[in-house]
Amino acid sequence: MHQAYSVHSILKQGVQIESIAAYGNHVILGTRSGQLIMYSVDEETGVDMRMFNKNFSRKPITQMEVIASENLLFVLTDYQVQVCDIRRIESNFAFMHSAPDTKGCTLFTMDVDTPKSTTGRVATVIRVCCAIRRRLVFFFWKEDKLNSLELSIDLSDIPRTLCWVGHAVCVGFKDEYVVYDISGKSPKKHDLFLTSSSISRDPCICLIRNNMLGISKDSYLVVVDPSQYKETDGSNNSTDVRPGAMESNSSLTPLLWSSPLLDLVWDEPFAVGRVNNAIEVRSLVGKDTLVQTIPELQKTKFLVHADKGTIFAAATSELWCIRMVEIPIQRQQLLQQKKFQLAIELTQISDEPAADRAQTIRQIHMLYAKELFTNKEFSAAMKEFEKAAIDPYDVIRLFPNLVPEPKPGTEDITVPTSSTPALEDGDLENAYLALIEYLAWARQREVVKLRDTKSSSKSLLEIIDTTLLKCYLQTNDSLVAPLLRLNQCHLEESEKTLKKHNKISELIILYQMKGKHKDALKLLREQASIEGSVLQGRKRTIRYLQELGVDHLPLIFEFADWVLNENPEDGLTIFTDELIEVESLPRAKVLDFLISKHKALVIPYLEHVITEWKDSNTLLHNVLLKQYREKVQRLLAQQEKGEEVPELIPMRAKLYKMLEESNSYSPDRVLEEFPTNMLLEERALILGRLKKHDNVLSIYIHVLGDVVKGTAYAEAHYKDDEHIFHTLIKCILIPPTQPPYDSVPLHPDFSQVNLEVALEILNTHATKIDPFEIFEHLPDDLPMPQLEKYLEKSIRKKMADKHEMQMMCGLLEAEATRLENALEAQRDISFELNESSVCSECKKRFQTQSAFVRYPNGQIVHLSCHDRIARAAAQQ
Repeated sequence: MHQAYSVHSILKQGVQIESIAAYGNHVILGTRSGQLIMYSVDEETGVDMRMFNKNFSRKPITQMEVIASENLLFVLTDYQVQVCDIRRIESNFAFMHSAPDTKGCTLFTMDVDTPKSTTGRVATVIRVCCAIRRRLVFFFWKEDKLNSLELSIDLSDIPRTLCWVGHAVCVGFKDEYVVYDISGKSPKKHDLFLTSSSISRDPCICLIRNNMLGISKDSYLVVVDPSQYKETDGSNNSTDVRPGAMESNSSLTPLLWSSPLLDLVWDEPFAVGRVNNAIEVRSLVGKDTLVQTIPELQKTKFLVHADKGTIFAAATSELWCIRMVEIPIQRQQLLQQKKFQLAIELTQISDEPAADRAQTIRQIHMLYAKELFTNKEFSAAMKEFEKAAIDPYDVIRLFPNLVPEPKPGTEDITVPTSSTPALEDGDLENAYLALIEYLAWARQREVVKLRDTKSSSKSLLEIIDTTLLKCYLQTNDSLVAPLLRLNQCHLEESEKTLKKHNKISELIILYQMKGKHKDALKLLREQASIEGSVLQGRKRTIRYLQELGVDHLPLIFEFADWVLNENPEDGLTIFTDELIEVESLPRAKVLDFLISKHKALVIPYLEHVITEWKDSNTLLHNVLLKQYREKVQRLLAQQEKGEEVPELIPMRAKLYKMLEESNSYSPDRVLEEFPTNMLLEERALILGRLKKHDNVLSIYIHVLGDVVKGTAYAEAHYKDDEHIFHTLIKCILIPPTQPPYDSVPLHPDFSQVNLEVALEILNTHATKIDPFEIFEHLPDDLPMPQLEKYLEKSIRKKMADKHEMQMMCGLLEAEATRLENALEAQRDISFELNESSVCSECKKRFQTQSAFVRYPNGQIVHLSCHDRIARAAAQQ
């Protein structure tokens, strides 16, 4: 305990004090004989009577309330509320108003609000709630009188005490407390708890911190937040009467007193209560709530708060002033007693300069935090460090094993040896957990600061993250990887720490986030072959290389090499996986790398790029065709040596299919490297792309002897070249004297004229072969009956074409005649355009020699107006 208040006796006289009110340094006494007396109490000038009204009432003054801002005194006497003016001393409580509607009032409570209007004007709103028998009746003060609010509440019993705060009126009955919410259209009742768990006691209610209710129950003071009873869903009742259950209704733990409260006032930050045989001063914070006991005031019957730090107490005929001891003196005592929370609360309300007050509060938070840390209350200590806005590095230095070791040859003289006790085992883990929570908050603050100031200094953030890394390794190493991905840890210190704890996988993340990709890939290569390592194998390396992207292409090629050598199939996914980074790699450079180092993977890589990624790059298509061709040639060579080559058929099928279906390769470039003594069927496909139909048909007929493919080719290209069937017939009727390519023999069926095949094609495709062009190539001794079928079809086709042409000519002549007649009819139309004619669009007259347009409906517009309309229509 310490001395928070000093007691000064004001007067001892024969008046019978029945009620008391105070404001500032003034105290007003209401006597049993109906007198009103005001005293002014000053520490220097002493006590001075300022007003005295001997005959204010014939009945006792049972209750008084002062509105200092309006110089009003509300007095309850003879069961009626009266109002006095205390502005002028000489008036001696000048009577202003007596409210007849309050007749029968046994007690009242007031709510004073000072709202600010939209114009900035501040007005005082005074509302009064009177207990009249078993009813609450509400009034408001306006134009120097009490006016009815037209609001009343019926009660179940006669109230013993009232307290009004905002939207809520708390009523204390003989046996219970009730809160009424008056914010809605109709008052809503909420039961609180009984006044006592055992015997009947008088209720006691006080306003705490301006907006909370301090309610007495047994020997407890329960702090209740009235906002939780504001009408929302209409269900906020609490009837549990046990002290432990009272916490559910309060924002603070119930405060225990030495005996039940008889009266209570709030003087920030103290609750001053009248108990049996003493007045107690208690704080709402800390474990030991008792601040001071004042036994010399055991006879008091009344307590009233006058101003900050000033309370008046009265007995039947005595009056005391209770003044708060100067805050610096109290603070010194509290710090010696290590009551830091109370010292902070007192400093917050002191009259010291704001800057000094803030600095003092910060220092107290620091002292409190260190005391908590010493007592191993680590979580609470970190919260105090946070409130003190201390440099996080100073907190980290409380843990010597977390402070980075100085480099060889240097000494860090700025790091003092921690005065805190050594921590081990469970205490150390709890300390680490509390530090983690603190550093997480500090990190967030530093990130915001860097973003707002756009500062380039990241040293403190590095220290915080590096310390967090060490803490995570001691408590929860699953959080290490997410922290490292934030990329703020100090590289060298973190690297050393991770190696010490053998966190190789996390070390890879550190290297990756710091851009040390080569170090990471070297470590991955080393760990890949170590039995039991978390990085054993190739998967982590493959994934790492896939995520590097185009900016690190040389590095990808360097470290992809060993993966491709060990497992070409897995290694190829470095360049073919379905990732954005992989797909964006320059494919020409990847191709060059594979051709130079891993030629066997060129075909699968190009197949993936062309088939899966639909790449239409001509170079890639040309290269893939070249790879197919070379491989087929090698397989054919092996086959000629008598080896089994099961790959030949599917590989040649791939080559044929790509030559036939791909539209992206360059036929002339592919043809340059294509052999002339083999793969002639594939060569025919390339020549077909170049529109060299005679060469293609020569291969099909003269070399391969495949009439079906030759005919199919002619049918496929007939629309492009109507003479292609003539070329086909000529290939059959005019055999070459030598093969089209060296070392390629002619097919025996077509080394001589094959008249049978030629006649079959003539008869089948007669309508596509002009007899005037083909007859000169037919043998002179060919019997005409063999041409009967061909000639019949051909002549019928010619006649049909002629008839169609004649019909089209007749139709065209008829259409031309119709158009000429229609044009002539339009030319015969005449109209008059004179000086009174106006444009139907702009409504202006036509000037001399104006250009105009006449629409079919007869409307005439300027040429410029017509053009404007046409442009507008085109834009739509």
